[in-house]
Amino acid sequence: MNVIFFEKIKKVFLPQSKNNTSFLQGTFSQKDYLSPSYINLLNPKYIEIDNMYFSTLIITNYFREQTDLILKSLIDTNINLNISIFYEKQDTYKTIRDLTYHIGNVSVDLKESNQNRQDIDLAAFTYNDAKYIRREMQVNNEELYFLYIYVTTFSNDLKELEYLLNKLEGILQGKGMQTRRAYFRQEQAFLTALPIMENSIYLKDAAKRNILTSGLMSTYPFISSAIFDEEGILIGTNIYNNSLVFIDRYNTNKYKNANICIFGTSRCRKIILHKIISIKK
Repeated sequence: MNVIFFEKIKKVFLPQSKNNTSFLQGTFSQKDYLSPSYINLLNPKYIEIDNMYFSTLIITNYFREQTDLILKSLIDTNINLNISIFYEKQDTYKTIRDLTYHIGNVSVDLKESNQNRQDIDLAAFTYNDAKYIRREMQVNNEELYFLYIYVTTFSNDLKELEYLLNKLEGILQGKGMQTRRAYFRQEQAFLTALPIMENSIYLKDAAKRNILTSGLMSTYPFISSAIFDEEGILIGTNIYNNSLVFIDRYNTNKYKNANICIFGTSRCRKIILHKIISIKK
């Protein structure tokens, strides 16, 4: 009876084409190769995808005047992480107009306010800060940006994930940056690490930081301390990030002197290494 009923359903609902067989058997597209088997969002401290735990740090504040690349200390580590940076350029004319209006209002408040007020220091700070930004934009042709930086780390062990988060917080705080964990916003934070240019409004309020063009250069992220020559031989590992070091000492266009000295304990295969170098030469 069930077979007869199913045959009637096929005649009514299924299109009369050659694809009926694939429709009944199911289809498997390219996105199924990329899609995870499960995503767990029940814990507000992390997001779990295929037995891998992801957690994100939001950089909320840092020094305006940076003389060094602020992300270099992160990239030089061997921690599994994804760094997402978003820049939003602000209209110069509108920014100067708003700053001028703000400076005028605050200056009046500072003159007329009681010096014993607790917020007098904060008003004076914002007043000087606004004057500094306006001067840099008008005199030095600087431009104002809103900057958002998210650092996502991941591990297949929760204890290791907590250890990595604490280590990242220590490194960032050592560079003068304040951080906040993206609790209850891990899904939105994880999407920022994907190449889809997604910067959620639920994260913007916490991560937004104004920065001028001169300070923007300190966020240049493309840093690598790896030493790798395509025709080189393995010399060892980098003590800073454990990356492999391949050097072609006989590339006269890159290195001026091709001499080499091999050190090692007895019977540690120095002769074999010397033969390899001689054959390469």
